Amino acid sequence: MKNTAIIIFIKNPDLGRVKKRLAQTVGEEQALDVYNGMLEHTQAITRPLNADKYLFYDRTKDMNDNWPNDIYQKDVQSGQYMVTRIQNALKKIYSKGYQRIVIIGSDCLELDERVIRLAFRQLEHFDTVIGPTKDGGFYLFGMNGYQADVLKVTSWGTSSLVADVLKMIQHLNKSYFMLSELSGVVTADDLNNNLKQLIR
Repeated sequence: MKNTAIIIFIKNPDLGRVKKRLAQTVGEEQALDVYNGMLEHTQAITRPLNADKYLFYDRTKDMNDNWPNDIYQKDVQSGQYMVTRIQNALKKIYSKGYQRIVIIGSDCLELDERVIRLAFRQLEHFDTVIGPTKDGGFYLFGMNGYQADVLKVTSWGTSSLVADVLKMIQHLNKSYFMLSELSGVVTADDLNNNLKQLIR
């Protein structure tokens, strides 16, 4: 896919820093094991993509982890809030001349390569593409050009995020394509519902 890139947001996998809500139920060590499994899943579904790949860590860039440096270009997220981090990452990668960019996290075990490819294809026809989660957030967001105002809503971290982003997209007279709703892994119940993907 020419002139396309995928941005992957991850947390540095350190004990006590990842999947905190899950850790309240299963403990920090198991939560870290789960998160490492989710990182493996994310790498498995993005590595085959015919798009440039950018890996954004939340704290420090790790050139010695198991994400190949010749496949994933590595950087660090910047900004105090998640919306700012996403906007900064998108702006930085769009400045390199890409036409279509998709951004994902590492919390959705139901996400697969097929869905990401569909997102890129739809960006040939729509201004934006959204992959909603069942809790009102999103597992994927894509744009076919840098549009900073699309994400300027105040409901980040709430169940109304996708709904408010859609209102903003419509207010700006932009088009969008909605992908299938998927589940993320935040709580123990989420984990139980996604064990097949994690253990595959």
